[in-house]
Amino acid sequence: MQGIERTYCNICINALVGAWRQMMETNGNEALQQVPYGKGDTLGLDAIPEITIARRIGNFDQHAILITEELDDQAIRRWPTDADPIKQPLMFFCDPTDGSAPFKKFLEELTKTDRAAKIGHLLEACNSEGMWEEMFKAPASITAPTTSITCVRKGEIVFSVILGYICGTVCVASDNGVYRYKLKSFCDPQNEEVTLADVTHRGQRLHFPSVRELKYSPDDCRWFATFLGKNEVYLKNFRDSKLFGEAEKADRFVHYREPPGPPRPLFLSELQNGHGPVGFILANGEKIGEWMHWLAFVKYAKDGDESQALRAFEVALERPWTKEGVLMSTSEAYSIFCRSEGKTYLDISRLRNFPRPSQFRCMLVVTRHDNERVIQVLQQHQCREVTNFF
Repeated sequence: MQGIERTYCNICINALVGAWRQMMETNGNEALQQVPYGKGDTLGLDAIPEITIARRIGNFDQHAILITEELDDQAIRRWPTDADPIKQPLMFFCDPTDGSAPFKKFLEELTKTDRAAKIGHLLEACNSEGMWEEMFKAPASITAPTTSITCVRKGEIVFSVILGYICGTVCVASDNGVYRYKLKSFCDPQNEEVTLADVTHRGQRLHFPSVRELKYSPDDCRWFATFLGKNEVYLKNFRDSKLFGEAEKADRFVHYREPPGPPRPLFLSELQNGHGPVGFILANGEKIGEWMHWLAFVKYAKDGDESQALRAFEVALERPWTKEGVLMSTSEAYSIFCRSEGKTYLDISRLRNFPRPSQFRCMLVVTRHDNERVIQVLQQHQCREVTNFF
């Protein structure tokens, strides 16, 4: 990264740490109440982090475009109109609180005996990760709620920062690699000074093991995590992809049906070891804020020999489903993964056509680089590889 990009990364780390700290200083009453912010059905646990992030990034650079589900109607006013990536402004795609629904249930249980106590104190007084895993899915380092930001500059992914609310860890995917750093107690002011250098020098470098290293069988390679949810359209969308053939039930190889969005690539990291095989992850017609962060992991995650550990494929259905009037899968003509005069880049200007750019959807598969069992299926269905488009 260039010097200015490292500064942006430090600002994003600081913004997420601030959001986490504000959440930890909040009590159950404040976090779980509905507030008249944004789209109207927002809880405090959604609004508090977003307000903090927007303020800190705006104070640093008032011209940067921050995209969230609540703020995209403001961002659209300054959206780039030129497809030339060199002319596109600095953009931050943010999911202030991913996994709001399970996080709400968790906080209801955590604070049931004392709604006035600070969430941070309650988390530190119990085995919070174990509690999460008992209620939902292990490991909490992957499945628990997060706040996240991904930076796009001149048509390229620069970095992603993801912070886990319950584990108190920062994960950064940048040209240094993918690193995970444990924050101090939420009330320790030193957290406000954490930088990219701290994360990479004092944190844990995450390894993304290959199929060969894991000694996966062909069936192991077919296990995956995606959002199938309660809305039937997601299941129909997945089945129409025919990734497992028409006769097989989609849930046969599902490791997790309701995984979080931004940290989903971590299912392919060493953090998943001991929790069952996962050969790939899928964005099942999900909104851009769920999968944009994955691109930094595809770009920067390394296998043991320093080769690119992950590959990404875009799935286009012949007759795509829609959700709220938006295509759930995109053909090359509608894709933001663009090629022009031999150059590949992200064309963010295409999202200007959406009244709510954050609602743009896609089907994206990210898999281990040597997952031949899945890659050959994707290639049979002529899914376009976009590994090096960003």
